Amino acid sequence: MIRRTTVLSLALISLLGLNASAQQTTKTKPVLVLIGDSIRMGYAPAVTKYFKNQVDIRSAEANGGDSANLLEHLDEWVIKLQPTVVHLNAGLHDLKLDRKTGKHQVELADYKANLKKILERITKETKAKVIFCLTTPVLDERHNANKPFDRKQSDVQAYNSAAIEVVRGFPTVGLNNLHAFAKNLGLEKALVKDGVNFTPEAYNTLGRRVAEYAELTALAPPVFVAKRMAKPPLLDGKANEPEWANAQPIKSFQAFWSGQKPKLPHEAKIMWDDEALYYYADLSDHYLKAYGKKRNDTLWNGDVFELFFKPSKTEPAYYELQANPLGLILELPFPSKGYSFEKLAALPHQGMTVAVDIQGSLATPGKNDKKWTVEGRIPWTLFAMTGGKPKPGDLWQFQLSYYDYGPDGTEPELGSCAPLTVPNYHRYEDYAGLRFEGGK
Repeated sequence: MIRRTTVLSLALISLLGLNASAQQTTKTKPVLVLIGDSIRMGYAPAVTKYFKNQVDIRSAEANGGDSANLLEHLDEWVIKLQPTVVHLNAGLHDLKLDRKTGKHQVELADYKANLKKILERITKETKAKVIFCLTTPVLDERHNANKPFDRKQSDVQAYNSAAIEVVRGFPTVGLNNLHAFAKNLGLEKALVKDGVNFTPEAYNTLGRRVAEYAELTALAPPVFVAKRMAKPPLLDGKANEPEWANAQPIKSFQAFWSGQKPKLPHEAKIMWDDEALYYYADLSDHYLKAYGKKRNDTLWNGDVFELFFKPSKTEPAYYELQANPLGLILELPFPSKGYSFEKLAALPHQGMTVAVDIQGSLATPGKNDKKWTVEGRIPWTLFAMTGGKPKPGDLWQFQLSYYDYGPDGTEPELGSCAPLTVPNYHRYEDYAGLRFEGGK
């Protein structure tokens, strides 16, 4: 995401219900609390610098230590502050290994119990958006040659897995995978002599990641605009109509949960009229690979473009729609999460139509492939379960995403326009906003 200070400032002012001319004070600023160990202490200055006095950053002077110590100081460091956002990490001290006893400072079962209590208290006793940050990597040999106790990367992975399991029990809690992000920095150069802490340059990068993560998932979630079309487009997969030139381009695709940016550019647009919602996606792809033989097949086993819409913040119903380079579609109206795919896939055609244009060949993947584009129409009748057509000014939750497959044996690239905190396209708690604009 490209950060623009003026955009953030206006977004935060809007979030706080202030006039643009109102002077922000400590009392009116959103409060971001950072708690955790020395890694948190290392990146906190960069977080403060990022927000340029627009957010009240609270970061305790003391090292938060292990999860038991965080729990003990929770009232002081979090609850009494009633913050807007809490970003916390714990694990590096918990997994310290005593060389004589072979025991961890906080064993895994106790670590899980402590995290559960911490998250329960914050989510029940404050209105804060909570973000749990996974423990960053260690270099075993470098660390253990310079410390009187051991730390092991295998334990880091075990404690992170346990944390993920705990966080799954709290649907509103976000997960910042700083572990994966830090690994991509190159640990041999990014970590200092102790094999745990980072260089000043690396801490600045980590701090920016933490700040952007808090900004987009909690302080100023992105809102995109769907403008009204004067007349419906001709579906040919090319979006040549002049109306498309006036649509807002959506270019923020990435695997936000890990900080991984796409290898090639992706862009989408959304518009609407009284009859339907229209979308267009331009997906660069140098290895075209599609899957499926019929409507509502498992299209995500090949290259696919996906749209998720949740018209109501309070009601559980939402929609998953897909189109792939073969021109096949998938339409799933979910009454709630966890609903049977087989039952939804067996429903009659919901009315979505698409047209696809390919620059390349599905018959010879990777030879001359450049991209594929898709243009689609979704009638408002498809959204009958949630009231159908929106009114101008309505705000829906939504996200656009894709799977981009490469040669056999490689993992597909994933990306979303919304700041998803976990690699799950159904996590509507993290969706962006889609505002419908334009009257007749």
